[in-house]
Amino acid sequence: MAFQFHSDAQDIHFTQFYATPQTLNPALTGVSEGTYRATAIYRNQWSSVTIPYVTYGGSFDIRILQNKLKNDIFGVGIDLNADKSGNGKLFFMQGIATVAYNKALDKSGKHYIGIGLQGGYVQKGIKYNLLSFPTQFNGSDFDLTLPNNETFSSNKTSYVDVNAGLLWHSQFGERLNAFLGFSTYHINRPKETFLGSNNKISMRFVAHGGVKIKATEKIYITPNFIFQYQNKAKEILFGSGVEYHIDIKNTPMIFGLGAWYRLKDAGSISAMAEIKRIRLGVAYDINSSKLKPASNNRGGFEIALTYVGLLSGAKVLKPIQVVCPML
Repeated sequence: MAFQFHSDAQDIHFTQFYATPQTLNPALTGVSEGTYRATAIYRNQWSSVTIPYVTYGGSFDIRILQNKLKNDIFGVGIDLNADKSGNGKLFFMQGIATVAYNKALDKSGKHYIGIGLQGGYVQKGIKYNLLSFPTQFNGSDFDLTLPNNETFSSNKTSYVDVNAGLLWHSQFGERLNAFLGFSTYHINRPKETFLGSNNKISMRFVAHGGVKIKATEKIYITPNFIFQYQNKAKEILFGSGVEYHIDIKNTPMIFGLGAWYRLKDAGSISAMAEIKRIRLGVAYDINSSKLKPASNNRGGFEIALTYVGLLSGAKVLKPIQVVCPML
């Protein structure tokens, strides 16, 4: 009896998309309220159904040539991600570098249009010795010591990946910021296979946007949406965060809550606290897909840490309202 191995994978993406800007749109690189930004994120998913899917991510981006570009933003960055599904049958590692340029459209630096380019290396692997096949069924159970009679060409695959993004963001008066972005991933259609076939990754298209509204002197509202499309699969995410800004003994602090919904998949709640540019965020998914009878509505847990800083002797020429919610 022949066994056909088929895998439907998805790109790395997080519920706290605002904590990993380079995975959302390369053009966001360097767009922050400081000179540089460092992030780290951890996700644990489906622990109520099976051995958890675990994802790690980290990134760093920085604005360069700041004193020569006036209001323009030239950013470079690096993004590292790793993912292990279940008990390690399939793993993913990615390292990617980004360069982006956001051009000011006016002398006051309130309106921008930007472009970002990414290039990097991806490796995936699978542990066949942990998989069971029809020929290993002994009548009552699967015996992994029996031969599987399969001929896999390799247990690893790797490729170069190329992505790009466009971004528009503007400030209208003192109380409203708006942004709209579009990005494309796997532009070069890299080959990905464990079987020696000519399987090419379909391009993934992302549209995202939102506004940041200063409702009062201390309260900001940040509604956002994301639409993703890849090989007839769609994802629609929308929701909003609410931020409360206070100053205690000359120490700025921000606290926030948010609620998001991925259509036909999951709802999520999030919370954030920021002190001295160090931001800690958590999120939890509430599963609403067809898997909810098995998951008991439990999805994934995330925790993210972000630090936005200034280089010694440098200053931000114009304070930029972050174009994603800071939750």
